[in-house]
Amino acid sequence: MIKLDIREMSKRKGLIYDSQKYFSRFLKYEFKEDYSFDTYCNFKYFDKVLDKYSVIIFVIYSEEELLDFIKVYRKEIPLIICSFNNKILVELGKIDEVLLLDTSKLRAEIVTELKTYFNCISH
Repeated sequence: MIKLDIREMSKRKGLIYDSQKYFSRFLKYEFKEDYSFDTYCNFKYFDKVLDKYSVIIFVIYSEEELLDFIKVYRKEIPLIICSFNNKILVELGKIDEVLLLDTSKLRAEIVTELKTYFNCISH
């Protein structure tokens, strides 16, 4: 008999693309009560699984990853773009329906902003 944890079943599914896995560990820990996150660090199977997620968090460290993002971006699923690179955030600010997060902020500011984003997405 398989035991299912009711809390696990009620969590929303999120996908994190994070090539360095640094930010994804932080997110998994910080939001473990509300979200069950899957993490990807390459694009081999990335776009085949997108439909089962309520949010996608895409961490961009370089301009090369920006190009990867453009290949998989779809408007149907809420998307949060995270980057330490302000130049990339400014460029992505031109895209409607994408939430941007400056990950060079303090941890408490990041958590507050993400909670706001998650609340907007879930309603």
